[in-house]
Amino acid sequence: MVKLNFFNNKKSIERFILLQVIVVMMSILICYKGAHLFTHVHEENFILNILYGLLGAALMVVVHEAMHFVLYKAFAKKGKPQIRQRFGIITSYVPDKVFKKWEYITIMIAPLVVITLGLFVVFVFFSYSALIFIASIHVGYCLVDMYFVASAWNKHVKYVEDSSDGVIFYTNEDKVK
Repeated sequence: MVKLNFFNNKKSIERFILLQVIVVMMSILICYKGAHLFTHVHEENFILNILYGLLGAALMVVVHEAMHFVLYKAFAKKGKPQIRQRFGIITSYVPDKVFKKWEYITIMIAPLVVITLGLFVVFVFFSYSALIFIASIHVGYCLVDMYFVASAWNKHVKYVEDSSDGVIFYTNEDKVK
């Protein structure tokens, strides 16, 4: 059993938030360069891009966490999903529920895939630069989920419990609740 207590070290959280900002900036740059190869991007001014990007990102956070809630409900029939917020990072979890590895990875990765593909489809028809900002901020927001997925991807991990204290990874030898 390995316990990953990501939310108790303020210094680690500060570094992680800095990494998120860097990923968002790189994502904006890469998406702009890629978009200009295939289409003409409708530019708004910089302030509107940031405003629309932040408003759209706030909506994406709600949709993202709603997707987690739906998937948690689907895989944890009896558990009730809850939200935790520490140091500005919002995550959802189901207390006292152990998930199979593939269930947990599906729950964590689904919002990234579905929302990013949805934004890509919208961008194909409406190529506004604010959509690049929204998608980039969402990718940065998904880094928390990707961190947990990367940790669960270990071949020895069989079960995962996401509790209020942190994420617990169970191996073959561990007794699961």
